[in-house]
Amino acid sequence: MNINIDFFSYLELEKIGIGAFAPLNGFMKEEDFYSVVDTMRLTSGKLFPLPVLLPIKDEVFNNIVLDSEVKLIFNKIKVGVLKIESKYKIDFQNHIIKLFGTEDIEHPGYKMLNSLGNFFVGGKIKFLNKVNNNLSKYELVPEVVKKEIKNRNMQSVAGFQTRNVPHRAHEYILELALKDMDGLFVQPLIGRKRVGDFTPEAVMTSYKLLQGDFFPLNKMILGALTTSMRYAGPREAVFHALIRKNYGCTHFLVGRDHAGVGSYYGEYEAQNLCIKLEEELGISIIKVRGPFYCNKCERINIDTYCQHPEERIPVSGTKIRNSLISGKEISSRFMRPEIVKSLNNIEIFIKEDTDD
Repeated sequence: MNINIDFFSYLELEKIGIGAFAPLNGFMKEEDFYSVVDTMRLTSGKLFPLPVLLPIKDEVFNNIVLDSEVKLIFNKIKVGVLKIESKYKIDFQNHIIKLFGTEDIEHPGYKMLNSLGNFFVGGKIKFLNKVNNNLSKYELVPEVVKKEIKNRNMQSVAGFQTRNVPHRAHEYILELALKDMDGLFVQPLIGRKRVGDFTPEAVMTSYKLLQGDFFPLNKMILGALTTSMRYAGPREAVFHALIRKNYGCTHFLVGRDHAGVGSYYGEYEAQNLCIKLEEELGISIIKVRGPFYCNKCERINIDTYCQHPEERIPVSGTKIRNSLISGKEISSRFMRPEIVKSLNNIEIFIKEDTDD
């Protein structure tokens, strides 16, 4: 039997297959889904905070036979094999509070999850083929990153998650990390995101510029993560930390409202959960507070070093985004002119949900 999967399910299959989502070794079975929702752990007891599911059409569901093997087909290519260990239905509205901390069905992470439908299959997978797609050119697999870390003799590597083009506060965070770390692994997330987020091309173009012109090439590894944003705040921060450990990072940077959206989560709620689980995560958490621009210091700073609270100006990603949309000038205090210029001739924002 064959199951045709869409682009986003293919990306999830790929991440499982290359080890990016370890300890997960397949699409979640029903008991694992409920365990993750309730305890942030698989039934094995291993930490894993978010669902990774394989949706199927309802007309296919009734034909699924437990304990059988099915071929997973993407764009007419056989990309994997799934051992059917579980078939089940989910009403996601019953789990929205535990997963996203809200009852608001307009939460973008919930809307994405709910759009998967109600019918799912789970079990171990065999990943067979990486398929070249419009995101492949940006990606590095864990083995390549680990090899690069070893070749550069990096004993300490800080992983950095982002879904946005870099402004001065992002740069400052990376510069601070390099003071204590041997290197950085900057891994922008460029999979499925909500309409209005930055396009993969915008994010990767701007970070390639930073890597080539403003950060030491031998200290910074750049490779994208092609998976969906979940906008799940604290849970997703834990998810991101696990992923970066799988890529060989020894440390992970967790900033203000990490993986948050709107006002659903507290400013440092994600940091607090990651610190609580730090030992079990197996990766050291670097808490990032701020940064901001200080008129007195005349530079980007954080409260550890700045003694001028009355002179601080927040670096607002929302304001920068709005300025890019409207074509307004952005002060070089908040974003490099070179970054702004690099975005002039490309599509900056996602205008619609796409399938490939």
